[in-house]
Amino acid sequence: MRTYEYRLYPNKLQQQVLMQCLQESRMLYNEMLAIVKQQYEEKGTFPGKYELEKAFKGQGQHVPATTVQMLADRLSKSLKRFLAAKQQTLPGVGFPRFKKPHRWHSIQLRQYGKDAYLHEDKKHLIVPKKLGHFLKINLHRRPEGTPKTVHLVLRADRHWYALIVCETEPQRAHLPSACTHPDIGLDVGLKSFLTDSEGKTVDNPRWYRRSQKTLRRKQRQLCRRKKGSHRRRKAARNVAKTHLKIHRQRRDHHFKTAKPYAESYQRIVVEDLQISNMVKNHHLSKSIMDASWSAFLAILTAKAESAGHEVIRVSPRLTTQKCHHCGAAKNILKAGARPSGTVSVGSPVELRSLQL
Repeated sequence: MRTYEYRLYPNKLQQQVLMQCLQESRMLYNEMLAIVKQQYEEKGTFPGKYELEKAFKGQGQHVPATTVQMLADRLSKSLKRFLAAKQQTLPGVGFPRFKKPHRWHSIQLRQYGKDAYLHEDKKHLIVPKKLGHFLKINLHRRPEGTPKTVHLVLRADRHWYALIVCETEPQRAHLPSACTHPDIGLDVGLKSFLTDSEGKTVDNPRWYRRSQKTLRRKQRQLCRRKKGSHRRRKAARNVAKTHLKIHRQRRDHHFKTAKPYAESYQRIVVEDLQISNMVKNHHLSKSIMDASWSAFLAILTAKAESAGHEVIRVSPRLTTQKCHHCGAAKNILKAGARPSGTVSVGSPVELRSLQL
């Protein structure tokens, strides 16, 4: 699966329709959840996905039928995750919650034919008539594969974007005898974002720390505003726009760093870090989250697979005993040698869009 993101340019009437659909779809989801919660408390069971679709069919003046189906599917998946976490007794996992306006920013559409989302003029996105039918889109590149779903997302910058999720054919890995690219080991860190086994380093940009002064000023301005007022909502959007900019800067840096390694090396060996445990260190947690190693490794894995290469994750145990310059990266490369029997990690989960 691969996700392509494009900017939408709806007119004023289409913007109003999209906002109304966004509000009504959130209310339908909450009504579905209320029915599920009531039945679970009374009988200890959940209504099925198709039962929810049938119960809410045709509801919502501006909500297409495909969106109602996706709402039922979304709630059904949340309930499955809740039951799985309950069986494993995982801490901090609770029943699905009702969605507030600031936590609901996307309209999901199901597939209805190959390439049916894009108009033949390559300038418009075809959506149900309840949502405007034709939305102007900046198709800066043609999506590859078969479109499965589309997410119409309202970002913090108050612009609409289309996230087209396509099913692509898996890329065959290059045979070791046929591929002439060498292997390399990568060691991620905080002083340097990345050090490879060949001695090259990539500086850590620290995007969040660079914007801390701006965030501090905007967040103080937000705290001075009266709760529930228009000026407070405006200040909250201003803070969210700064976070969106940081997210885009970090993501752009990850892609530009990952692409050369994914295309130039056959086997890329990295540490299998338990980042959820590492961030418990309160002295380093902000820097670790700012570097966002998990997102970088997910992008690196996806890029390597599309190039016919592979990413190998090895245990971080004893890999950092030798830390002078690229010594740790060489240990990582040695730990991921072919006789070790390690296997590559599968394709990463789709990245969700940033919300307010």
